[in-house]
Amino acid sequence: MIPNALLLTLLFPVLAVPFVYFLGKKSSKAAASLIALVCLANLALLLSVSSPVINNPGHRYVESYLWIPVLRSSFTLFVDGVSLSIVIITLILIMAAAIFSVDYMREKKGIAEYYALLTLLTVGLVGVFITSNLMLFYFCWELMLLPAYFIIGHWGYRESYRAAFKFFIFTHAGAVFVLLGIGAIFMITGDLDIFQAQAALMAADLELVKWILLSLTVGFAVKMAVVPVHMWLPDAHAEAPAPMSALLSGVIISAGAYAILRISLGTVFPALMGTEFAAQFLHGMTIFGVISAFFGALIALVENDIKRIIAYSSIAHMGYVLFGLSMFPFQEAITGTVLHIVNHAASKGLLFLTAGAVMKQLEIRNIQDMG
Repeated sequence: MIPNALLLTLLFPVLAVPFVYFLGKKSSKAAASLIALVCLANLALLLSVSSPVINNPGHRYVESYLWIPVLRSSFTLFVDGVSLSIVIITLILIMAAAIFSVDYMREKKGIAEYYALLTLLTVGLVGVFITSNLMLFYFCWELMLLPAYFIIGHWGYRESYRAAFKFFIFTHAGAVFVLLGIGAIFMITGDLDIFQAQAALMAADLELVKWILLSLTVGFAVKMAVVPVHMWLPDAHAEAPAPMSALLSGVIISAGAYAILRISLGTVFPALMGTEFAAQFLHGMTIFGVISAFFGALIALVENDIKRIIAYSSIAHMGYVLFGLSMFPFQEAITGTVLHIVNHAASKGLLFLTAGAVMKQLEIRNIQDMG
């Protein structure tokens, strides 16, 4: 076991950003290779702490560091079976996207900035999945937004600026709901750790807890792109460069599902267990999950744009995930849902990379024109 493995997992991509940028000025292969090397190093660090997590279901490997004493806040990182699975597939996809970008982005300008933003996006994604501190979580949550916005807007297709702006507005609006929920949790509990806050919320006023649950879930659902807050996703996927589309569909929207499971259901919902509102909340998740699954699948069937087909398919898959989450707290359902999140990340990430290769080779995106 490597000491401070999770802290290093977060720090490696942070420290790599300037090196990736300067290498990108010289060679895109060198920049992509460094990103891949960082991902491989992070995978090795995660594997070094995976044994107790794998051998003991429900076990959490935790590292805590004093952060802001006045807020009684510790810099807390952890992995369990859920976060370990998702962060591993995240790092594999980022590595694949970086390598794919060498040829795909060959004729683009500003390639050094592109790779630096991709590395910065890695920081946000890894941080979201391995922190239990809500302040750090929110920082990483917002850190996912900015690099994705610039990559879509600057290196995308013809309507990329419009798609990037829609992505920014929707996801930033969702982030406001998340911030309100986190602020309310801190005001009630005086704690920003998701596991300690869970116990404190059990004694809180239930009306306040209801609003916290709704605020957080709406914010996370926007990132998850389920109906009716899905409108940003088809345009963002269609106009983003293929490596960014792979990460958008593969892991960024999966981060929304993870956050609902980890924070909405894992931290806040237990305080409402057994109440009528709790049953209604889960029923609502079931309904929106089913609607998203049918809507995404039906629109995908009538689309001709290859990237929009995969985008609407992603909405459908997030509908399945939301439906699975609505079975909380049944362990079998949650396990199946996490497996589906990992499966979706791998399959959709590879599908978008494949679509990008086809579009680059044929210079068309309408499947009816492909023969």
